[in-house]
Amino acid sequence: MKTMRTQHLIVAALVCALALTTTIAHAADALPSWNDGAVKQSVVEFVAKVTKEGGQDFVPPAERIAVFDNDGTLWAEQPLPVQLYFALDRVKALAPQHPEWKTKEPFASLLKGDLKTALTGGDHALLELLMATHAGNTTAEFEQIVKDWIATAKHPKTGRLYTEMVYQPMLELLAYLRANGFKNYIVSGGGIEFMRPWTEKVYGIPPEQVIGSSIKTKFELRDGKPVLVRLPQLNFNDDKAGKPVAINQHIGRRPIAAFGNSVGDQQMLEYTQGGSGARFELLVLHDDAAREFPYGPARGLPNVKLGAFTPALDEHAKKDGWTVVSMKDDWKSVFPAAQSEITAIDILLLPDATMIQHAEADNARLLGVFPKGFALDAAHHPHITMLQCFVRTADLDNVYAAEEKVFAAANVNAMKLEAVKLYYIPAGALGLAGIVAKPTPELLKLQKDIIAAAKPFMLETGPIGAFTAGHDNPAIDVALIQYVSTFDPNASGAKFNPHVSTGTAPKEYLDKMLAEPFKPFTFSPAGAAVYQLGPFGTAAKKLKEWELKP
Repeated sequence: MKTMRTQHLIVAALVCALALTTTIAHAADALPSWNDGAVKQSVVEFVAKVTKEGGQDFVPPAERIAVFDNDGTLWAEQPLPVQLYFALDRVKALAPQHPEWKTKEPFASLLKGDLKTALTGGDHALLELLMATHAGNTTAEFEQIVKDWIATAKHPKTGRLYTEMVYQPMLELLAYLRANGFKNYIVSGGGIEFMRPWTEKVYGIPPEQVIGSSIKTKFELRDGKPVLVRLPQLNFNDDKAGKPVAINQHIGRRPIAAFGNSVGDQQMLEYTQGGSGARFELLVLHDDAAREFPYGPARGLPNVKLGAFTPALDEHAKKDGWTVVSMKDDWKSVFPAAQSEITAIDILLLPDATMIQHAEADNARLLGVFPKGFALDAAHHPHITMLQCFVRTADLDNVYAAEEKVFAAANVNAMKLEAVKLYYIPAGALGLAGIVAKPTPELLKLQKDIIAAAKPFMLETGPIGAFTAGHDNPAIDVALIQYVSTFDPNASGAKFNPHVSTGTAPKEYLDKMLAEPFKPFTFSPAGAAVYQLGPFGTAAKKLKEWELKP
């Protein structure tokens, strides 16, 4: 069974990676955490014009380069940048090996918990701190240290993992650009080898698309094995005017879109704007005291030493036509909801024995020509999806109660549904097949009532943690989240395609199968259930089931 389940997921990956990723590019709203308005519209209009083939602003996919600052643009950087918290923890871990730190600044103050005094030494103290905590090991050793730390380290103010302190609207923007042929890069003043171990999992940006500050390394043979050793010497400071230099060195193309939040990003946005053709520049303004950390000092916001958005930068943005995002006014949400707080659900109908018999017959036939397909069994019970959505886990009982009233009032198992044809979703050389039911007025009304009952509890989006499991490929995570987020309205009402999936096979065989005469048959729902969605959108874990009675 385990082998068959694994094969099913492999096949499903082929289908979902194509079908769901396509959904993002054409979704009615690929940026659900952005409030409607001029800022959101400017993003959508820019993407539309550079991706419209034949248009005067069309940009070939190979030239669709977007660059993002990290600290304060993709994740929170206050009260201190995350990498500085990493360095502080490294001081504590390394202190037993350095007794001299008890009397040497900035280490002495740090070990006493006096961060303010430790940082009075300015850039010199900061550089000394970073060199002492980031050097002396191999690149592989440092990568593992970062991975171990980032997996458990939590923000001192919110208590959330640092990887949960990312901005949900920016995650959506990254996915939106990626789905429209852009290649996203991080260009940050942070350490390149501090970011690379985790950016692919968190942002979907692989290590080769991460650019940052670096220290020098040298090649050595240790125990006969070639390694790179990190030295306590600054190699490159990827900040301010250094960012365009690094972009040219690492990418070799001028970006057409740039995103930042501070004076450290100004030159990167200027460099982007200096190219020919359509360009887009955006700055994030941290003006939301309720949901994040307000700082400027532009527009009367509190001043900060690191990550400043100055009045001069604000004026520069206005003069050059850069888009400024007000975190308070332009974002519906700031951070993703905590994973344990949200569940991705599938509200579905369980068909009677007549439909199950037909579905199992088709499934056996498909397995005969494609044994690597999936079997209809406990892991993939035949069903008709009525609604997929995100809800707060605490609201599940309320959802069950609301839907139970709908099913009780509708006399669902008295419905006579007609199976009218076979179909399949193509994905490369394969296809995911199913039996399509006619969307009768009664079935459409039932779906409408199911959605209406769930609507008070539905969330606009959710994290991959809302599913029973995620995927090794972050792009599939993002695509699946987007598909569920937009199921209503993209798969409801006039767009509803009620069906029972029956298996997978080569398209050539499915084309022949669909060409055969199909004898319509009548069936009825025998039950209803709510499942937690799993990888690739499967109904993975039963949460609630109703045995429908007349």
